[in-house]
Parts: sequence; structure tokens; C-alpha cells
Amino acid sequence: MHTTSTGRRGFAIDDDRQPEADDAHTRALIIDAPPEARLLVDAPPGTGKTEIAARRLGALVNGNASPGQILVLSFSRSAVRTLTRRLSKLSDPDIVEELRHVAIRTFDSWAFRILRLAGMRTEDLLSRRYDDNIETLTTMMTGGRRDEIRQILGDKRCILVDEFQDLPGVRGDLVLALFDLLSPPGQPGAGFTVLGDPAQAIFGFAGRVEGAGTPVPTPREYWRRLLERYGDELKHLTLTRNFRATPAIARISDEMRAILSGDASEADKLAAIRAKLETLAPSDALSPAMLAPRDGSRAILTRTNGEALRVLQELFGQDVLGGQTPVRLRAAGHVAVPPAWIAAFLRELKAPQLLRTQFVRIHEHLEKRWNASGARPDLYLPPVDVAWSRLVRASGGNNDDVIDLPELRARLFWPDSFPDDQQTPDDGIVVTTIHQSKGMEFDLVTLLESEQKAEPDDAAALEEEASVAYVAATRAAQALTRLPSDSIWRAPTYREFGDRQRLCHWWSGWVNLEMGIPGDIDPSGFADPALHGGEAAVQNLQRFLLENVRALEGHKVMLIKVGEGKDTHYNIHLQDDREPGAVIGRTTKHIPWDLLRLLYDKGYYLPGRIMNLRISAVGTYTGPDDGKLGDPERTSRGNRRSKADHRCRSPCALQLSTSHRPFCSVRLSRLKLSRRRRSTPISLVFSGLRVSCSTP
Repeated sequence: MHTTSTGRRGFAIDDDRQPEADDAHTRALIIDAPPEARLLVDAPPGTGKTEIAARRLGALVNGNASPGQILVLSFSRSAVRTLTRRLSKLSDPDIVEELRHVAIRTFDSWAFRILRLAGMRTEDLLSRRYDDNIETLTTMMTGGRRDEIRQILGDKRCILVDEFQDLPGVRGDLVLALFDLLSPPGQPGAGFTVLGDPAQAIFGFAGRVEGAGTPVPTPREYWRRLLERYGDELKHLTLTRNFRATPAIARISDEMRAILSGDASEADKLAAIRAKLETLAPSDALSPAMLAPRDGSRAILTRTNGEALRVLQELFGQDVLGGQTPVRLRAAGHVAVPPAWIAAFLRELKAPQLLRTQFVRIHEHLEKRWNASGARPDLYLPPVDVAWSRLVRASGGNNDDVIDLPELRARLFWPDSFPDDQQTPDDGIVVTTIHQSKGMEFDLVTLLESEQKAEPDDAAALEEEASVAYVAATRAAQALTRLPSDSIWRAPTYREFGDRQRLCHWWSGWVNLEMGIPGDIDPSGFADPALHGGEAAVQNLQRFLLENVRALEGHKVMLIKVGEGKDTHYNIHLQDDREPGAVIGRTTKHIPWDLLRLLYDKGYYLPGRIMNLRISAVGTYTGPDDGKLGDPERTSRGNRRSKADHRCRSPCALQLSTSHRPFCSVRLSRLKLSRRRRSTPISLVFSGLRVSCSTP
């Protein structure tokens, strides 16, 4: 049977899934509620929460709410991207265009933006943890700067909060403070639509203990507080129909949900959930054969970041190239770099300003060139209007006809510069943890069984562990399989290296060590004429990286040690069989320093050759003007700098200069170090190497 459900505003949902309880009336109430309505929506997996949110936003802007009067906050970038893609599929193109101007943010980037507008120094915000920034904003909202923050937020008429069950600690406090500021109980004010599912609460660990050691409320406690605070003002609605999954997967989801909502002890619930997962069909063996092309989106979900790295290692195997099917790692703490197409636009520009008419001509020229070479899909170049609006927004400008390039370069890595929904390629296999998969859905999901067990004497941990398994099983739409835990080698765990933290594991004379964290790579190394043999070689390298964005993903590279003592670092080469090929960049001293911390006390020395690293992505980066770079990475003005250059190099600006052009740099991620005997060369295997096109 095939049906189409349509709200009175004309946004259609096609449904060819199994018939279930008809909740069309509930959905219409949510979609068509006025902006001032205060709604709490229980949305189990597969019930179309994202579609409901998209259609509600469409109805708001189609009514009498402007995009600037709407604020959307979500827990993760993946959830933001999913919602934005769904918005683009609404049937009315005029409404889709209006929705481009709705602020859709993660809590982290939104808090960063509001604190900047409140006068806090950018460099101070960048040096702090996200949680510290969120806590500061909450204090302002509830303290003496309450009216000031209210004025900064402007005339908001509706707030939409997604995944509310996963906002423990500071984020949960921020939501309640925001509602109290804009939607005070018992008083007129903005409306809100809160969506979530208490059965999917899996981030309780993020807020179990406050700074003073006091336990913070659980995610379900925040849910209860919202109900109690607003009482009869709050309309509490529940979605029931599963639009995502096949009947078999929907049945598994329903059975697991019934277990979670039952009266059994938390230990019994977890045991029952695990028993249910053991009935899943086994997956194909974990090997490069899984990279064979096939229809549909695919994901392998793990319990920890260390397990995700092991899975990636098995998928790649020993081949130097990455294979036809991309493998994408989504790990906790991953910081996305701006897309590569930005560097292609900026690196040849010498003037301090970019006019829209000039940008349109450059876009047309690059589009023709990249279409001819087949590079445009790899670079994910947006349409000209979208690309321009994103650069204007990133530069902080108010003039839609001109961009201040020094400001754009200085702001490029600010958390709120680019939308949290910026598009990324979705083909291939995604390897990620269950926690990072929240807000995502895939046609085929494979679950890696984990040796990790919840604490037997901690009821909250047992409950959360059961919810984690439930979330994992409900990411699948068409097929759900499992991999035994012995499909991978034992996973590494985190170890401190001064102010840095890396995954590490020792066993039987071998060691695994993660690398690729921020600061591991010298970005100027990818545009240094002294390293590459002249400016022409730098130009050729830049062109090669930009025109081979997708082809380089998964390709092996090799590190070769250079220098001695305090000057020791590694040059980065493309790997050719088992030998170093062309040099493309260099590391910082962080890598040899941390290796020595790990190896020296055990009698080991730094390896001269590090093999089997892999490139994972290409993006845009900015770097310092340290005198190493040539044109066009530096300006054509030589040592004479403009006022704009001086402004961006001043102590109050970000750490980046604007006196040279964009260039490509590399960020390494996920390194495995192996050594058996002191006389044996150490082999280091990265699960990913991020290549970043830098715009200084």
C-alpha cells in the first residue's frame, strides 16, 4: 500500500512502509501550531521527527514568522545536517529559499556566537572548552546581564530544540535558562517545540558530576522539569508511526522499547536488550571486501573511538590506494575544516576585498574547469548564491555585495563561521560510534559487539547502556547485522601526554598510538618553496590536491624523519608501494615529542620511517606568515603590508595572518605505532590523514 500524508500547508510525505497506528492528527497539530505554542513531542526512532521539524519550520515561515524570529538548536552537527537536507526537500521552492535564513545551530557554535556578540574576546572563547562557554552564557542569562542577552537574541517567536533527552548538565541548564528568558512560564513570550525520546538518552555521562562533585540531574530529570515548570501551558504529544524501518526492523525496535519501558530491574533490561541483539543475522567478515560498491547508505557502529579505528584498519587492509568506496570516520572530538573549494577561490586573490560580481565570474570559471575535469563533485562546490552567502556570513559582513578578505581569513576557523549543516559527501561506508550516530540513519547498519560492560552496581549506567544498544539498532532502515567482537584487535584507550590526549595500547612488546590531533601538523609545510623546491612546485602541489580531492581519500602516505634534537620532525610523502614518493608537507614537533615520551623510558628511539598513514579528507586552512611562503601564498606587495594586514596581525585578532594566499596543508588523524624489538623499525598506521587547503 502507498499513501501520501499532507498537512494543510501542502508539504507531502511519501509513505510506502508498513501500516501502523494513524497519528496524522497529532502530526497536523505539531506542524500547524502557532509560533507561540509550547510543545513537547515524544518522537521514537523512525517516526519522522526530522520531517516533522522541517514541516513545522516550513509552516512557520509560510505563516507570519520571519526566518530571523526562529532559532533551531540541536545536540550535534550530524543532526543539524540531517534537518537541513530535509528542509531542502520541501515542495515549495519559495519556502525552501526562506528557510536558508533560519538559524540552525549546535549548542556549542550558538553559545560561541552569542558570547562574541556580548563582547567576549574571540581568542578567549577559542581557548576554552565548549562546556565552559555554555556555562558562561547560562550565567549571563540568569544573572545581571539577563536584559543584555535578551536584547542580543532579538525578537524570537519560536525556538525548536532537537534531541532534548541528550542535553544533560550545562546544555540542559542552558535550554531551561533560554526558555525562562524568552518563554517565561505563565507569561506571554516566544513559543517552543521540544523534540526527543527519553528511551534514547545516551549522553548522561556528559553531565553526571558538577564541578563541585555534585551529581547533576539525569536527562530524564530535565524532561520532567520541563513538564512540571510549564504544566497545562505545555502540550505533550507523542508520535507513533514508524516511517523509516522495514516491518522486521520496526518490530525489533518496538520490542526493545517495550523492554526499556517495563518494570524489570536495570540489569535485567540490559540483559534482555543484549539477548535481542544476539538474534541479529551475522555480517559479512570485516575486510576490504566490504568496500565493494553496493546500493544504499552503510554504517558500522562501535561502542568506542578505539574500536572505530580498529574497524577502519581492517577495512583498508594493505592496499596503498583507498579503494573505490570511500570510508568516512566520524569520531568524537573531530573538528571539521572549511571545505576545499574556499581555498580555490581565495588563494589567487591579491586585493583586500572580493566583489560579488567578481566572485560570480570566478565561480563560473572554476565550475567549467572542474566540470571538465570531473573535480566539482569531489569538491562539493555549492551553487553560486549559496557559496557567496556562506562566505559573507563567515566574514561577519553586513554588505551582501562585498567581502572583506582579511576578516574572512581571520574568522575562517571560528566555530560559528560556517553553518553546522555544511554539506559533506555521504557516499561510502561511515564508521562511527553509536553516540556519534545520533541523528543519523542508514539503509544498512552493522553493529560491532563490544567487550565493554556497564558497571554492575550502577543503575544509571546500566540504564544508559541499554539505551545505547537501542539507539544503535534503530539507526537502520533496511538491514541490521552484527559483527563479533573478535573481528578486530583489542582497541586502544586514552592516555595523557601533557596537555594532549591520545589513544594508546601496549601489548606483548607492541604499542598502538593515536596521532593527528590539533597541532600535529605544520600547515605552512604544504606551501613552503624551500621544502618543495620552488614556487612552481608549490603551485603544482596545490593544483594536484584540489583536482584529486576524492582520489586522495584513503591513499597511504609515509613520514620520513628529518633534523636532530629539538629540530626533529617528519616530512610527509605520498607512499609509493613501500617507498616514499613526492613530499607534500611536514609534521610539527608534537609527534616526535610524544613518541619520545612513550618510547624513551623503554629504551626505544624515534623511527626514521613511518609507513601506512592514510589521507581522509581535503579542506581549507589558514596559516601564519612566518616568512617561509612564496607567492601566491604571500601577497604581491612583498614586505609592505596593508592596514588590513596590520589589523589582522594585531594581538586582539585570531592567531592567523592575512598577508599571504591560501595553500594546502595536512592534518593527520588516527595513528597506529607498532614495534617488536629495539632493532626493528617502528611502523605507524594512521586511520586517516586530513589534507587541508589553507587560506592564510
